[in-house]
Amino acid sequence: MRGKSESVRAGHAFFYRVARQSVGAGIALMLASSVAAQHAAHEHGVAALRVALDGPTLLIEFDSPLDNLVGFEHAPTTAEQRSALASAERRLKDFEHLFSLPAAAGCVLAEVQLDSPYPQSEEDHGHLDHGHEDEGHDDHDQAHGDMYVAYQLECSTPSALTGIGVGLIDAFPRIHVIRAETATPRGQASVRLDRAGITLPL
Repeated sequence: MRGKSESVRAGHAFFYRVARQSVGAGIALMLASSVAAQHAAHEHGVAALRVALDGPTLLIEFDSPLDNLVGFEHAPTTAEQRSALASAERRLKDFEHLFSLPAAAGCVLAEVQLDSPYPQSEEDHGHLDHGHEDEGHDDHDQAHGDMYVAYQLECSTPSALTGIGVGLIDAFPRIHVIRAETATPRGQASVRLDRAGITLPL
């Protein structure tokens, strides 16, 4: 699958593996097709959120058209646009600002992986097989820039994870709808989030 970084492929693989374990292969394949269709549609104002829990490991993936985050999708051409991209990257890496988890779950953030079409942070260049605007992205991503971020957490009491507070719409007001998919030992669900400060049930 050319044009996607290893982190994106690994995150999707984790999600679908947990989905198959929790709800069966047939539904998991339907879920995979649904998420792929949502991504292909590339709707401005709409973003995707995928959450998978496997044992103590919690994976949260967020995928959004760049326009939702910074107001444009082309390579930055001005200092203001570069600053906007850098700010979006910083905010997306700030897990505690965007999500809240039950304290009883004892979750600790282990890793954050950001895939930006035009990375502005020096530490991101080359970290996730980024490349420049004409490298490392397929034709779809060339025309429609997307930002992807994955958060991996390790939880001492995963059974206490009954919900996740989601502050993405508050942080990025251009997002109007988040299509969320969850896969946990309790099963699989699809939820539409359309307001700030909402809790995603697990």
